[in-house]
Amino acid sequence: MTTIYDVAKAAGVTAATVSYVLSGRGSISQATREKVLKCAHELGYRPNLLARSLTKQQTRTIGLVIPHIINPFYAGIAETVERNAYTRGFRTVITNTYEDERLGQELLEDLAARRVDGIIALPGGLSLAAIQSMLKSGLPVICCLWEEEGQNIPSGVGLDFKRGGQLVARHLLELGHRRLSIIVDTRPDGSLDHHLRFSGFTETLQDAGCPLEPQFIAHGDSSLESGEAAAHQLLTQPERPTALFATNDLMAMGAISAAWKLGLHVPHDLSVVGFDNIALSPFMAPPLTTVNVDRDRLVTLALNLLLGRIEGKQLETPPLLLPEMVIRSSTAAPAPERGPASP
Repeated sequence: MTTIYDVAKAAGVTAATVSYVLSGRGSISQATREKVLKCAHELGYRPNLLARSLTKQQTRTIGLVIPHIINPFYAGIAETVERNAYTRGFRTVITNTYEDERLGQELLEDLAARRVDGIIALPGGLSLAAIQSMLKSGLPVICCLWEEEGQNIPSGVGLDFKRGGQLVARHLLELGHRRLSIIVDTRPDGSLDHHLRFSGFTETLQDAGCPLEPQFIAHGDSSLESGEAAAHQLLTQPERPTALFATNDLMAMGAISAAWKLGLHVPHDLSVVGFDNIALSPFMAPPLTTVNVDRDRLVTLALNLLLGRIEGKQLETPPLLLPEMVIRSSTAAPAPERGPASP
């Protein structure tokens, strides 16, 4: 491997001069700078990043921990983080927890062992204890989109998930729906993963004098398949709902599939709303009404926080991002009553 000493010999300068040229430091004449760069290029010189990281105590890499990159929402987050971090001189190591807290703990420890300069952590397979352990070790960690209430979440970038649920309820009520249903992401232990979206939706219905009936609550795991299965359960009851809110877009898409298989038309027979506004949402048939999460803003704030912490700055945690309704063709006023769908 070509070293700076080889470049120095070829250019007829000292190794220190080569170091200054390559790092952009020092008062080096333009002629010398061009000569060194030309020799470095001709010799195929590549900087030794490991040696540089040992000297500067920085690897210029960050870790990103997500639940499932197969989910388009998290894939979009990963792509945006990687692209934006690169423009700021950092590489990104992306890892998936697959909703497994034991694996999540191992991944955090592995990223720390690989000397990343900091971590952006999304929920799903990560415990608060694991995050706190990393913070105590001195490694900067920024939490993003953690849907927890009344718990000591480390600083990060959050979304007003409850407001998102409220927006959905208001939209459907304004259309005239009174028989509403929900498919909510639920953990294996029965607790609600999307409980703020759920509470925002149900409390708004309650306040409007249209409480959500227990038989119109179904559970999923944020996948297409679970959304389809849950929607089939809701839509084959003797009295089916006229509107359905799925707490993420994939479950909403699964619900549209279930409705189609039962011979129901969306939105004439059933209005469907999702959450996230993934890239596929406007290309559904019909295009999906959903709650938008400003991914670019989220990533910009998270990177600003993380890179500030890496540099030793204590930046203030930004206020919660505000979600917005994106109204498309999957919602409409309820149609006149029809008979129940066949199982």
